[in-house]
Amino acid sequence: MDQLGFLFAANLCVWGGIFFYVLTLKKRQAALERDLQLLKEESGKDGD
Repeated sequence: MDQLGFLFAANLCVWGGIFFYVLTLKKRQAALERDLQLLKEESGKDGD
């Protein structure tokens, strides 16, 4: 593999890592939004 191949492989690894990280953050955000919605619903029931 020449230097251009190594550069391409490194670039691919970096972008793959960024993509994986963004997907992980998206899943965590969705879970936090669900939890927040449940907390809002529960606090609304107690306030009535």
